[in-house]
Amino acid sequence: MKKILPLFVAVLMAITIPIQMNAHANAPPEKPTITGPTDGETGKTYTYTATTTDPDGDKIFYCFNWGDGNEFCTDTVNSGESVQASHSWSEDGTYVITVTATDDKGATSEPATLSVKMPLSTPLGDFRLAKPRHGIYIFGIKVLPIIGQIVIGDINVVVKAKDDITRVEFLLPMACGCGREIMHVDTAPPFEWEWNQDYDDNEIKDEGFTELYVRGYDSQYNEYTEAITLYKVKL
Repeated sequence: MKKILPLFVAVLMAITIPIQMNAHANAPPEKPTITGPTDGETGKTYTYTATTTDPDGDKIFYCFNWGDGNEFCTDTVNSGESVQASHSWSEDGTYVITVTATDDKGATSEPATLSVKMPLSTPLGDFRLAKPRHGIYIFGIKVLPIIGQIVIGDINVVVKAKDDITRVEFLLPMACGCGREIMHVDTAPPFEWEWNQDYDDNEIKDEGFTELYVRGYDSQYNEYTEAITLYKVKL
């Protein structure tokens, strides 16, 4: 009997101790939520927000995998506290952002994902140059439909945009070939530019074959662009 009692106690402890340890096992954080732009312009920086909670109330940190070989991990924050991280993508493509949360005891959450597309892709008609387009224009009047654009004399350039566009910029190429210059900004629809000025040929390429470029921004600072090539004749 004296030999059986210690054996019974040992078996009982072997059963109850793991149960007690398991009852106090560290739980990982909940799956995070991630929010931010899902479309954008290549090379432009965008900010994303992630948040989650830890069942044990442990402090946590977040790791953002940007889908392009780069990763960023935040400092440790309190459970339930949101964090933000910013990133830009250098090449066009579709990327999947993956975010995990890890508590200060080393337990990691289920990953959350968000797909983003670079560059911004907008449906046809949401933002487009409506005038000049596919025609010969004489002093702003379309006299003949053609494939391409010929503009003779002054013209009122018109952009058709969706309702939440708040700013449209009209640009022409610089004569040096080193970029574009903003010629006009319109902040209320209808978005128009009266192209009636003769610019310095050493600064702006505004005659002969040139490019008319328009750039718009909506209330969330998403960027929309379109460009057309035209032949401009001054009179």
